[in-house]
Amino acid sequence: MSRKPHILFVDDDRNVLDGLSRNLATEASRWDMTFCDSPEAALDLHGARQFDVVVVDMMMPGINGIELVLKMKRVSRGSVYIMLTGVADMGVAVEAINRAEIFRFFPKPSAKNQLCEGITAALEVQAKDPFQAGPVPEKMVMNTLSDGVVMLDDRAQVLFMNAIAVKYCAMADGLHISADRIIRLGTPETTAQFHDLVRRTANGGLGGPVLIERPKLGSALSAIVSQAPTTGDSDGAAQNGRVVVYLRDPLSKYIPGATELATLFGLTPAEARIAHSLLLGSSLEEAAVNSGIAVGTARNYLKKVFLKTGATRQSDVVRMILSYF
Repeated sequence: MSRKPHILFVDDDRNVLDGLSRNLATEASRWDMTFCDSPEAALDLHGARQFDVVVVDMMMPGINGIELVLKMKRVSRGSVYIMLTGVADMGVAVEAINRAEIFRFFPKPSAKNQLCEGITAALEVQAKDPFQAGPVPEKMVMNTLSDGVVMLDDRAQVLFMNAIAVKYCAMADGLHISADRIIRLGTPETTAQFHDLVRRTANGGLGGPVLIERPKLGSALSAIVSQAPTTGDSDGAAQNGRVVVYLRDPLSKYIPGATELATLFGLTPAEARIAHSLLLGSSLEEAAVNSGIAVGTARNYLKKVFLKTGATRQSDVVRMILSYF
């Protein structure tokens, strides 16, 4: 490819785009990158200019990422598509793969090296033949989700588990797999109730929530049992008898470090240290002490954090940052 590859990034959140732009600034020598915060404007851009790779957010107002990709494909068939999403839902992932033939599917936010590797792979395919850019295998997608995902048959026998679910089962704290690959909970009573819910869901029931008590940790896993989404290579009947269980650990919320905050939001090290202290639950006064500076100086740093993140209150800063992770 003699010219620089054209890469389009689409996300309705300007802060996310600014973070991507800063994160990928080192790639400007090899890629021509365009950042667009409107799916409608992105569609117009796509019609006026051929982009080699389009990186699109899944959840946007008005038109979601899947619908945008489908519209773009009607305009031009020469691009390869990557989707980012913060939604840990296998149904969304499967729809993205099968309806829009997404080449790669990454969690949001995505590590720079992971995203760059995905774009590089997409460009290699695009240079050969974009029509060969088939979707990533479904099981690989499930391993990118931030929640545990377990696929079961109607007897609660494991058909597939992603890496997070394997970790939860390996802890053997309220959740484990028996020798016959049957999922079991902490007691015979809770196991029987869980198996009954799985059986009813597999036979067309709505499913529902389950709290999986973990005596060792003293906290419960939150589980949602639902019918498995229909995949592109099978009809609805073929999915009968399959159930998906999503597992979420309330203790596992990731708190980014100061270096990550600096990279994502363009903060100075001093500003990032203040933001990180606030994430850990410190007051501004405590954050100042932790950083070895005066409260007035910390307040000035916080104002700069407001400016760079778009927040207007201290609580908004914390909520906004956590929504990225």
